[in-house]
Amino acid sequence: MAPVTEFVQTVLKPGVPLEPIYKAFNAIKAAPGNQIVRASPLHDNPEQFRFFIDWDSLEAHQAFQASEVYSTFMSEVAPHVAAPSAIAHFELTPFPPAVLDESPVTEIFQMYFEPDADEAANLAAAKKVAAKFPGATGLTSVGWSVEKDVDYQGGKARVLVALIGWESVEAHHAAVQTDSFKQITSYFQTGTKGIKGFDMSYVSAKPI
Repeated sequence: MAPVTEFVQTVLKPGVPLEPIYKAFNAIKAAPGNQIVRASPLHDNPEQFRFFIDWDSLEAHQAFQASEVYSTFMSEVAPHVAAPSAIAHFELTPFPPAVLDESPVTEIFQMYFEPDADEAANLAAAKKVAAKFPGATGLTSVGWSVEKDVDYQGGKARVLVALIGWESVEAHHAAVQTDSFKQITSYFQTGTKGIKGFDMSYVSAKPI
């Protein structure tokens, strides 16, 4: 049973205070097998919120979901969210993902693949994308989603994520303009197979 990081993507209702939401997450922090709960709004859209939750194993999270405490947790959170949350579990290397804890900004680069895409080759390409650039903290974490049926544009996908630490959003913008970054981008485009699309966002995650 490998440790996993649960990614929760949710949209908060406008003007919702964070205190009652964070308080509800005390139930998760007290659950057997939970290691840490981190949270952050997206830099470019504060109503888009992300939670990154480390578990000893997928089974530990599933056991919590089967408990009465989970039902209470959901009832406390539900009034504050605008739509159902999207959840996926990732087996990240390295684990725990220190990049989320120690970088001022973390780029969340999510790549959506056909469910049967080549794990090893595409993982190698993702690790190239997470290479060290000026302005980067040098901290990264990369891995596949456990789930192979993540919704992507109405179809099923498996997600490969690269977490890349930066000193600031502006540092990443500057790195994108460099020749070395463009070379890595070209390698990624030719080195991946079965990719359906990707998205990218920035967070500054903090433990809650």
